[in-house]
Amino acid sequence: MQVAICDDDALFRSELRNYLVTYKTKKRVQIDIYEFNSGREFLDCDLVFDIVFLDFQMPDLNGLETAKQLRLKNSICSIVFITSYASFFIKNAFEVNTYRFFDKPVFEDDIYTMLDVYIKHQQKLAPIIINDSYAQKTIASKDIIYLEGDGKYCIIRTNTDTVHSSKTLSGVLQELPQHCFCRTHKSYAVNLYCIEHIQDNYVYFTNGEKASIGRSYSSDFKKIYKNFVKDYYVRF
Repeated sequence: MQVAICDDDALFRSELRNYLVTYKTKKRVQIDIYEFNSGREFLDCDLVFDIVFLDFQMPDLNGLETAKQLRLKNSICSIVFITSYASFFIKNAFEVNTYRFFDKPVFEDDIYTMLDVYIKHQQKLAPIIINDSYAQKTIASKDIIYLEGDGKYCIIRTNTDTVHSSKTLSGVLQELPQHCFCRTHKSYAVNLYCIEHIQDNYVYFTNGEKASIGRSYSSDFKKIYKNFVKDYYVRF
């Protein structure tokens, strides 16, 4: 998930960034955060954002005009307006399909609740759909422990099931969240959240199973996992 903070107040941007970093650590989700100090700087960025926290009162180009220009190139981005005068601007803000409003000061719990609802909604909208023996199955990515290549097909191992996909391992892997699914072998890709420990040339999962680590994959995989633990994973 890519999130932008567009506000001319550097102190506020820093505060909101801290909220988002804490949230992604606690909830084990990927959030890439970008900061902009003006509407024009934000619009000049070529990245596609999922959420933008947008200050309504900014010099030169205000939040509403920034949002109108954003909608010309990105109809999907969820716009969250931040303002000290929400009731004054709320009518015009609906012209750009606003997702949420927050009054300053913004409280941590309000941001977390909003993100919980947003992520839950997105998960429902974008499941992974697998063709298994001429039938379609919907699988939540968080339930997948690992993928195993089987020739031109792929075996998907979940917490409760084993699904045989008509796609290749690479084909299924492309549909999954890239921050937590990683190849360990030409025949295996694993969910980094499901790793219990790594020993010798094997990854051991929380369900007691294991997958091989190929010699040519070992160095890159261990670096990726180390960074993943640092950025996303917290053991409770």
